[in-house]
Amino acid sequence: QAESPPVPLEKVAPRTNFSETAFFYPHLTTDAKGEIKINFTIPEALTRWKMMGFAHTKDFKTGTISNELITQKDVAVMVNAPRFLREGDTLELAAKVNNLTENNLQGEIVLQLFDALSEKPITEMLLQDEANQSFELNSKASKGLRWQIVVPNDVQAVKYRVLARAGKHTDG
Repeated sequence: QAESPPVPLEKVAPRTNFSETAFFYPHLTTDAKGEIKINFTIPEALTRWKMMGFAHTKDFKTGTISNELITQKDVAVMVNAPRFLREGDTLELAAKVNNLTENNLQGEIVLQLFDALSEKPITEMLLQDEANQSFELNSKASKGLRWQIVVPNDVQAVKYRVLARAGKHTDG
């Protein structure tokens, strides 16, 4: 069985929903054993969640459940971005790529910078080195990557996007 070609780095879908809570009205189904299956959408933050559920019947019989859930990706990018930038700043934008798989991986990562007001790409204007970098990760390892940025005087707000791909695994 042939593997599908890797997703182009520019087509990697970045995570966007980083809500701190996940309130939901789940759709409950039961299987042949009478066990309940809960389906719901959770925010895309890679973290541990405390799940608490409460259910009742029409005649007010109740039940509760509590569990811990972990949302993770096999290859994950974590960016350590500054909260503020000032005109004339020179800084290193740091990101860490984690490999949670059992395999050693080779991949690539890209930093994209945009004018936050107009959405126009400004990577070449701010970035002092290459936007694309390659990386190698051992199994269960992580690696730090950095890009040097100089903020010009005519940029009011900067939006960033960091996208990574290693084999069939992607994150952004």
